[in-house]
Amino acid sequence: MRLTLKVQGMSCVNCARSIEITLKKRKGIKKVEVSFELGRVKVDFEESEISEEEIVRTIENLGYRVVKEDSEKREFVILIFCALASLTILLLIFYKLPYGLLFQFILSTIVQTIGGWKFYTGSYNSLRNKIAGMDVLVALGTSGAYLYSSLVMIGFLKGEPFFETNALLITFVRGGRFIEERAKRKALKLLRKLISTQHSEVVLLVEGKEIKKNVREVSKGEIAIYRSGDMILLDGEVVKGEAYVSEAVITGEPDPIPKKIGDRVISGSVVEEGYIHVKSTALYENSYLSQIEKMIDKALAEKPKIQRIADKVSHYFVQGVVFIAFLTLLVWIKATGDFQKAVQFSLAVLVISCPCALGIATPLAVVVGISEALRKGILIKKPSSIEIFPRINLIIFDKTGTLTEGKFQVTDWQIREPKALDIAYSLESRSNHPIAKAIREFAQKKGAVELPLENCREIVGKGIRCGDYFIGDAEQSDTGNGPYKTIALWKGREILALFHLKDALREEAKEVVAYVKSIGIKPILLSGDKKETTKTVAKELGFEEFKAQVTPEDKKNIVESYRKVGFTVAMIGDGINDAPALAQADISFAVSHGVDITKQVGDVILLSGIKSLPTALELGRKISTKIKQNLLWAFIYNTTGIPVAAGLFYKFGIYLKPEMAGLMMALSSLSVVINTLLLYRKS
Repeated sequence: MRLTLKVQGMSCVNCARSIEITLKKRKGIKKVEVSFELGRVKVDFEESEISEEEIVRTIENLGYRVVKEDSEKREFVILIFCALASLTILLLIFYKLPYGLLFQFILSTIVQTIGGWKFYTGSYNSLRNKIAGMDVLVALGTSGAYLYSSLVMIGFLKGEPFFETNALLITFVRGGRFIEERAKRKALKLLRKLISTQHSEVVLLVEGKEIKKNVREVSKGEIAIYRSGDMILLDGEVVKGEAYVSEAVITGEPDPIPKKIGDRVISGSVVEEGYIHVKSTALYENSYLSQIEKMIDKALAEKPKIQRIADKVSHYFVQGVVFIAFLTLLVWIKATGDFQKAVQFSLAVLVISCPCALGIATPLAVVVGISEALRKGILIKKPSSIEIFPRINLIIFDKTGTLTEGKFQVTDWQIREPKALDIAYSLESRSNHPIAKAIREFAQKKGAVELPLENCREIVGKGIRCGDYFIGDAEQSDTGNGPYKTIALWKGREILALFHLKDALREEAKEVVAYVKSIGIKPILLSGDKKETTKTVAKELGFEEFKAQVTPEDKKNIVESYRKVGFTVAMIGDGINDAPALAQADISFAVSHGVDITKQVGDVILLSGIKSLPTALELGRKISTKIKQNLLWAFIYNTTGIPVAAGLFYKFGIYLKPEMAGLMMALSSLSVVINTLLLYRKS
């Protein structure tokens, strides 16, 4: 059984690792997927060995909370309280009142307890699992400041108490994280619009009455009713009415599409105007929307290589910071004998070094990037591919169905045997290739019927064979109207029929190829067609290099050969014969109208077709740049901030109080958030 939980309190990737490690130790747990980006935990488990309640309890015993969506309000209330308490403490410092120090102590204690509780639980959980998270630094820094001030207040130590320090630190850190979460929620808004339908109801027409049913309980063939503003939750066919349907969230196409009886509708699209009855043609689990949901989940669960490196650095960085802070304390005590100053510098080191910015630099950019890409009709299945975008210097294009419409039409034919149409129809019924579909539809219109054929198999890239019968390439001819493809039906060495087909180029194809060349990427055209046809298409679209009559194995070998000589190769295709080459490429693009296997192999799916390739290339480069900018800023911030916080420039009057270090740390995280959100504005 699978359980999906919303978990609050994961402040960094190390928290996610802590939950994953702990759950995997429990008997009955088969698989655990923890998404820090989504704040979600998915668990596959055996009901006979462990219950849902035990899984929830295990997570909550680690100090995290399995929560409802309204928990944001609670976080906001705690943040406001911490902020008001901190300001009150500051006022009591400047305006001396009777028992003012006692009030500072009380407020500081409440903030440390309520506001700091999440840092204590986070630290305990990470340390228990031998993982050093950023909560450890916050807990040490705030506790040290609070404890020092308390000991000074009761006269155990000499100096001045600074109860405002721990209160402000907690306020700044919680505030920074609150902003991060808001940014993440904004980034996930579009994704949730797609994947939140799992518990939605759909209105069905049953015996003339309208009833509501959970979308997961609807069977194939049932009739759903959709009105203006409704999201279509199941793939289906319009059986009554007319409507304008927006498929923007699925394909990126902004203009609504008119739908009438007989037209197909895609789950995830929205009825903008009209009223339609739709007969479901797929269960929710097999619907387009569900497939997108699974791809998104898988994408967000994967970590780019650069993020995995950052996670490791963050883990060991925390340990190093604790050592530096302790060393700072000892050095300042020995050098000056001023214990208060030593404590302040030590606390400043702990606080300013929190690798919050480092922890969110990559995951936030990935979430924002995937969300923005999906809004533009691009599904990035593998976040690890984002790192490849800037390095792409060669793109290999499949021709048929990718650069062409893939909607062949039989324009001329020769029938040399009375049963030839029936045989051709029967052979082509075994393939989803665009040419097979065209011949099948043509034969069906001519009254062809299916015949019982034996020993049938599809020879990828060549044709269909059933016993002595074979249908596949025959010859190429060129006319003034452009290249035609000729398909022959054979029985042994005898030709029973010839079909001449034409496939039009996509309107956007030439523009896409021109864009690729304009950004310094070399485009190459591959096709299984004869040389003359491929040459004509290459010339019309602006390709300087092409290869014709290539098999699926040839395509794969060509991709491999370019990679061996140093090219970073992208491959874009739509057919089953492209799958081996797509898998071999450094990064692969599959167009949404292609066969399922290409969408499984492809790293990126162009939901709105090849016209979105330029946007994908541009956005992919921008996301990669944002990740690098964020990580560079986080690295510079920490490497320059620690020496200042440790007091190395104190004699020049340059130093940081712990609370200012906390503010700088919060601002560092905020700068990463703002820089990442610029993807929305610039893309």
